[in-house]
Parts: sequence; C-alpha cells; structure tokens
Amino acid sequence: MRRSYSVISLGCPKNRVDSERYQWILQRAGLTDAVNTESADLIILNTCAFIAPAAEESLDYMADLIEWKRRKEGRELVVAGCLPGRYSDDGSGGLEDIDLLLGPEDWQGLARWLGTIPPDVSLVCGTGPYRYLKIAEGCSNSCAYCTIPSIRGRFRAVDSETVLAESDLLVRQGAMELGLVAQDAGRWSSGEKNLFQLAEELAVRHPDRWIRLYYLHPAHIPDGLEELLTCHSNIVPYLDIPVQHVSSKVLKRMGRGYGEEHLRRLMDSIERINLDIAVRMTVITGYPGETHSDFQLLRTFLGDYPSLRHIAAFMWYPEEGTLEQKRTVELCDAVEYGVAASRLAELSSIGDAAYSAWDTRLEGQIVTVLADDDNSGHTLWDAPEVDSVVTFTEKVKAGTFVKSRILDSSGAVIVAEPADS
Repeated sequence: MRRSYSVISLGCPKNRVDSERYQWILQRAGLTDAVNTESADLIILNTCAFIAPAAEESLDYMADLIEWKRRKEGRELVVAGCLPGRYSDDGSGGLEDIDLLLGPEDWQGLARWLGTIPPDVSLVCGTGPYRYLKIAEGCSNSCAYCTIPSIRGRFRAVDSETVLAESDLLVRQGAMELGLVAQDAGRWSSGEKNLFQLAEELAVRHPDRWIRLYYLHPAHIPDGLEELLTCHSNIVPYLDIPVQHVSSKVLKRMGRGYGEEHLRRLMDSIERINLDIAVRMTVITGYPGETHSDFQLLRTFLGDYPSLRHIAAFMWYPEEGTLEQKRTVELCDAVEYGVAASRLAELSSIGDAAYSAWDTRLEGQIVTVLADDDNSGHTLWDAPEVDSVVTFTEKVKAGTFVKSRILDSSGAVIVAEPADS
C-alpha cells in the first residue's frame, strides 16, 4: 500500500517546478512526503536528458533506484521527464522494474495511475524562500545542437493570469524570491504583454519580494531593460544570457539567429546601465568547425565586459538526433577532443578571473542577502543553487533579507556577517 513518497529532481529549475507539481498530485492522492528515500513507498525520479552527461546521470540514478526497489517488496518506481521523452524506445533494458514512465508534463498520466482526478497543476506545493515560476514550456528555436524541441515540443506560453495567480500562491507559501523560468523566457507574451511587462507587474504586485529573470535568449530580449531595472529595485540586477558563442560563423552554424555585432550591442547596452548588474553567461567550445580564430573571438569577448560575473563553459557533445550530429559526420570537421578540452580549460580560467574581479568589488561591502536557511543564503548577483553561496558567521532567520558585510569572497563560498551584529 502506498503511504509515502519521495521525488528526486535532476537538472534545471524548470524541472524543479515540474517536480513540485508531481508532489502536489501525490499529496492530493493522500500520500505523505517521506523523511528520506529509503523510507518511501513510492519514488518519482524526474530526469534530465538535455545533454549526454545529464542523461548519463539520470541513468545512474535510475539504476540505483532499481536496486532500491528490489530491496523491499511493494516499492514502486516512476521515471518521469526528459529521459523517457527522449529514450522511451531505446531498448536499454531495466524497464520491467519501472512501474510507470511519464514524459514531460504528463500530469494526467500520473493522476490516472494513482486513481485520482487529474488536478489543476497550476497550483503547486513546495517550501523555501526562493521558488520558480514556469512561464512557458517548450522551445521553437532550431539550434543545431539541441534536443529540447524534440523532447519538450514547441514554445507554449503560460497566460499572464495563471502566472500571477501562481505567484500569489507562492508568496502565501513564504516565497521571498520568484524566479521566472522557461526554455526561452524572452519569447514570452500574453495578449499585449511581453516578458518585461510581466516582470514589472510581478514587481509591483509583490514589492517586498525579489524577482529574477532566467534564460534570456540574446535574440529575444525585449526593449526596455534599463527602465525595468532602474524603476523596480526588487527586480534583481542579474541577467542569465545563454550566448553559446561569439563568432558569427559558429553562431550561424549553431542556428542561433544572431552574430557577434548583436552580442556586442547587447552587452554594451547592459554596461551603460548605471547599476551593478551581474551577467551569467553560458558558452560552448569545441563546436564543429570552430577554428583558433573563432575561439580567440570568444576569449576576447569574455574579457571585455566587467558585468560578467558567472561564465559557465561547456564542451560540445554530439547529441543523438540533432542536426549537428548528422552534419559533423558528413563534413568530418569535429574539433579534436584534446583541443576542445584545452579550450574549455582556458574558458574556465577566464571565468575564474571574472569572478575574482567581482570579489575585489564586493569585499567589505554591505549587501542584502536572502537567507535560504539559518546558515546560508545568496546575494542579488547570485542565483540560488547554481551560483555562489553566502555562509553567515552566525545564525540568522531563514527566509529573511539580511544586511550583511562581506568578509571574504575568494571563491564559490562567500563569508559574511550580519551588519547589525
């Protein structure tokens, strides 16, 4: 008999939102959250398969959970998310130990399996001072390296009324920060409203909460960024921009829809805003056809802008079923692994230098930190879970904004003391 559950969420914040919705369905079915996975009767593994390493991690978790299931009769295992959506027919074996496979967003499939009425999944559960609002699903870009459209489908925006209602619920549940997430957040629209107008409405509606914007495709960032950030202090000065590369030639092959000139105009406009804006940027190196000159363009670009705080660099993988995987076989122009690895190491060093430059600016400053628990939190310029963590020198109240003096900021962990201590 099912009495308790545990949900394991892998991958990005968008998956976290899905996991919270699975939890809400389970609770409606009368199950309680288990203290740990070992004591659970049912486990849902919400997987990520965006790139090969993520799929491998999901498969490793799945293998461990199959062993968990075999250790005790009556246990049930559900595997959900991108992995079933991408590899449901790969014949890899082990599926006889899985009680239910769910593709992305298959809320009704879970509800039917549990024998409950399919719920309104715009209502979510969960706790914590920072929460995520999924404002859209899917992606309509045609990036040559990416599997997301084939897994998640085309871009579909959540209407503004639903987003606003969900934000109210999350705030009632104690959320102090709302993160707006989607595969391509800048493409969001509802009626006459665009992403920045939605963010503005949320900022006015919840003036004592932080609003954070994620996944801003460079080609789809609306006009009015400076006005948005300068007029609403609770929209945090943090921009998550997946540029992927800078060379116009490489970007064209990637199918990104912009080139170096566009990126420089964008970054120049951000630098002109009279605020301490932190930019988180993701880039890919080792892409097929990437020459030494292409890589040097990328290196130079990343060193030109002080607003760059977080640089997340990745090496290209030939993702199964993508246009680039097929094209590279035909053109035989893959970058040698050793060369790509060396370039990745260089980009990591540039990222460390960018972060160190921010270290110098922050040390000794008094800044606002959102306490995620009584020992740690994050600043305006750091997204929870993926960026730097603030460790307090003394216990604070979780879920509060704490004025803090930065004592040390020489790595991924920032040490701070409450300013009124």
